[in-house]
Amino acid sequence: MSEEEKKTQNVESGVSDDNDNSHRRRRRRVVQNLKCPLCESGVKHVSYKDIFQLKKFTSVRGKIISSEKSGLCHRHQKQLRQAIKRARFMALLPYVADE
Repeated sequence: MSEEEKKTQNVESGVSDDNDNSHRRRRRRVVQNLKCPLCESGVKHVSYKDIFQLKKFTSVRGKIISSEKSGLCHRHQKQLRQAIKRARFMALLPYVADE
């Protein structure tokens, strides 16, 4: 069999010799210039006791939302993470979502 016959046979069978990833699309990251909602409201410290505020920054499954999605600055994201972990340890917040 010649090279051309092999290629046509592979094309007909759906097998490709080339590693062509042209069918894949890259996801573009949407960059949003969000202002930190806690900085704008004047919050200086995030408390583990304020579970209603902490629930705003957790997903439906109970995970902590990233700062890219929530728009928090580094300082408030760090305080929020620590407050959520403390609230979970004291059983004020669940570790996982309720079924």
